[in-house]
Amino acid sequence: MSTVSVLNLNKIFNKGKTNQVDALVDVSLTIEKGEFVSLIGPSGCGKSTLLRLIANLLEPTSGDIVVAGKSAKQARLDQDYGMAFQQAGLFDWRTVTKNIELPLELKGWD
Repeated sequence: MSTVSVLNLNKIFNKGKTNQVDALVDVSLTIEKGEFVSLIGPSGCGKSTLLRLIANLLEPTSGDIVVAGKSAKQARLDQDYGMAFQQAGLFDWRTVTKNIELPLELKGWD
């Protein structure tokens, strides 16, 4: 079983409008456990959109996404993976250590 499986994925922004953007068209991808994968391409080619779809931060227009044998939504809810964003989501009033500890605090861990 693959760790991430994307099959015939499509993402259209502003569907049916004059400013429609076909961000991803018929994308299929399989990532096996232990593989290191890089998404390389020019700005605006869909790299971040694909990652956001896999992380269930966006809904696909069509296609299937399976993460760790589950739907992308269930894998997110079960916290089966983590994601680091390009723009740091840090609180400037917290120290580096306190920012790192924040997710643990939110889960109630000491």
